[in-house]
Amino acid sequence: MLTYRQALIKLFATIFFFVCGHAYAKDIPGKKRIAILTGAKSHGPGDHEYLKSARLIKVMLEHSNINQLQVDLYNDWPENESSLDSAAAIMVISDGRDGDLFTEAPHLLPERIPVIEKQMKRGCGLITFHFANFAPDQYADQVLDWTGGYFDWQDETGKRSWYSSIKTLEAEVQPASVHTVLNGVKPFLLKEEFYYNMRFREDDPGWSAVLRVPMLDSAYKNGKTVAWAVERKNGSRGFATTMGHFYSNWQVAGFRKAILNGIVWAAGIKLPAGGVEAKYYTDKEVTQLLYNRKLKALLLTGDNIEAHEWSVTTPLLKAALEESPEIQVDVSVNIEDLSQYSLEDYDLLLLNYCNWNRPDPLSDASKKAFVQYLDKGGGLMIIHFSNGAFHYSLPQAPGTDWPEYRKICRRVWDHTSNSAHDAFGAFTVKVTSHKHPITKGIKNFVTTDELYYNQKGDEPIIPLLTALSKNTGKEEPLAWTYQYGKGRVFQTLLGHNHQSYQSAAFRMLLKRGAEWAGGLLK
Repeated sequence: MLTYRQALIKLFATIFFFVCGHAYAKDIPGKKRIAILTGAKSHGPGDHEYLKSARLIKVMLEHSNINQLQVDLYNDWPENESSLDSAAAIMVISDGRDGDLFTEAPHLLPERIPVIEKQMKRGCGLITFHFANFAPDQYADQVLDWTGGYFDWQDETGKRSWYSSIKTLEAEVQPASVHTVLNGVKPFLLKEEFYYNMRFREDDPGWSAVLRVPMLDSAYKNGKTVAWAVERKNGSRGFATTMGHFYSNWQVAGFRKAILNGIVWAAGIKLPAGGVEAKYYTDKEVTQLLYNRKLKALLLTGDNIEAHEWSVTTPLLKAALEESPEIQVDVSVNIEDLSQYSLEDYDLLLLNYCNWNRPDPLSDASKKAFVQYLDKGGGLMIIHFSNGAFHYSLPQAPGTDWPEYRKICRRVWDHTSNSAHDAFGAFTVKVTSHKHPITKGIKNFVTTDELYYNQKGDEPIIPLLTALSKNTGKEEPLAWTYQYGKGRVFQTLLGHNHQSYQSAAFRMLLKRGAEWAGGLLK
């Protein structure tokens, strides 16, 4: 039997997955539904932008000349697999496994193969995009039936030995047939990481090459093919492309039309003679159209001391911020996404993170990206024990020390000194007399939390909140604001666990702090 604590963690973990993208789909009458499964990033900014591409595709298709479409997005895999049962097509935009590198595409995990097979048998379309075309030979028969081809990275012994190939170049992409997917598509120039020499089924009457790159050096039949389509025996369809490495290629009209055509065709929708007409949207336009919100935030979490249950507090923090009609929050559980994501897409970063169990230092690329983001005016919120990150006193990670973080974060926890907290419990938080838009109109309130004291730092702060410590007998500062470069920073020492988020006043402060750091609240 689960203990109360275990049940609570399980409950909030479920909420975490929900708010991070696992939403149940609801069919809209008269619409054909496309489900897009996305994976975590594995390459630098502008490359392998899975979630960003999925959102752009949704906006492009739902604002195109094809008016019977509904596009639903899933982070990796639907929590409720039955939500796939009514999808006209499933699209996978993710990593694939390359030997012992990276991870299997979400539709190719052993327990999910029967789920996808069920969808294919009922007539669902399937689309695979770029890296998601990597597949192990053990599923060759299924993949060849579902989408007509795959990147073959294995030899006959199962070891990593490529049959397929990769080459990055700028080249003309040409129609390879007169397939319907090519409606309105003309040759176009593209700089791309092309996968080629893909493994196709010989003499498949339902298979057709769609796009090819003549400049690729291949002696294989159809070796220069970079997009293809298959019509299965039951009449359902698959479409795949090896293109999609660089996000900027969505701005190329020919590429955009070809991919969107393939998606619509795989969903069983009749394509107009000129194909799908859809414009490119900037990331800010996508955010506005999808969420009707002005401020986009990235919440970084994942590692922490065991007493700080990030999987519990993260969804509560996200929910608190999204109580504002202006804020939309993405969640990353990999701190190195500081250098993987295009941070300029975000108005605000949030740290609900401490590298307590992570002995490897933050990469130089992530440090640089973080500092540059703030220097240029990006906002930052530092929550609770995030002030303990990247510090030489961390018992499990002393080698991760980053002195600059002590300038970014003005009050830090030092384990070699007298930093500590009162016993977890209820206390009164007092709003100081310092006038600030974050605390305007907020009265003193009671919360249940850890009351930190003796936090270290030489840079000046003007407290917005204080509380009387039972241990020190002093009014201890608990929240303040300042600037780092051109960036606005809001730091609070509150936010230990789920009980802390039960305070309406605390949630209001978080929301206002985000609006202020993100530049909405003046």
